[in-house]
Amino acid sequence: MPWKFVAVGFVAGILGGGLGVGGGIILVPLLIWVGMDRHRAHATSLAAIILIAVAGAVSFGYSEELRLDVGLSIGVGGVVGSILGANAMNRMSARSLTIVFGIVLLVAGLRMVSGADPLPGAGDLSTAALVAISIGIGIVAGFFAGMSGVGGGVVNVPAAVFFIGLAQHEAQGTSLVAIVLTAIAGTWANFRNGRVVPVEGLITGIGGAGGSLLGSRVAIGANEDTLAFVFGVLILLVSLRTLYRVLRPSQSASAISA
Repeated sequence: MPWKFVAVGFVAGILGGGLGVGGGIILVPLLIWVGMDRHRAHATSLAAIILIAVAGAVSFGYSEELRLDVGLSIGVGGVVGSILGANAMNRMSARSLTIVFGIVLLVAGLRMVSGADPLPGAGDLSTAALVAISIGIGIVAGFFAGMSGVGGGVVNVPAAVFFIGLAQHEAQGTSLVAIVLTAIAGTWANFRNGRVVPVEGLITGIGGAGGSLLGSRVAIGANEDTLAFVFGVLILLVSLRTLYRVLRPSQSASAISA
């Protein structure tokens, strides 16, 4: 039913727009929960993230909480990485895809819970160094985005803070700009591979855009450290459950693909 996809998108949009991560870390499990197979859930999630990221980026931009130059540079790298990742995803088994997704969630959750300060000199980069580092971040984030169905923000946000020296809110808004380009490129590759479910992706994205606007407005006025910690705990729980289900000895193939 369409309302299920609207609701799924709205929930993912609140969290994705609020933390600059696109929402795929929540969207993929929810799409599987409403009946999609894993490959289509990953691909359709990335398609929906386009609208989620656009809405969130507009909201952060309205509050002047983003760096457009950095976001576009990360996005350029993300385009390359996401196409490579999407093609890799198409060749993976459901079990392997589940393991990769669980590991991405685990790393992201640990990063959000632990926090980190920028590297010394991160805020005083030359233009050439800034562009090079941003593109490098985008390639890594894009690869995991295309392969795991997430927007790439789980890499973008901490990397922008750690290596470039952006403030947390600014990193979140900047990440959403990059995610727009990354998600478009990955979705194009997924569509060519026949993995995207267009109608459900659009409906989910519309619901997600509404949630992203709400989540981004709340995040801008909230304590970002608290938000990141709470969401990090949630991600860790989802990652541990995902890895447990796929790695336990008694796991059957049917349950893995469910």
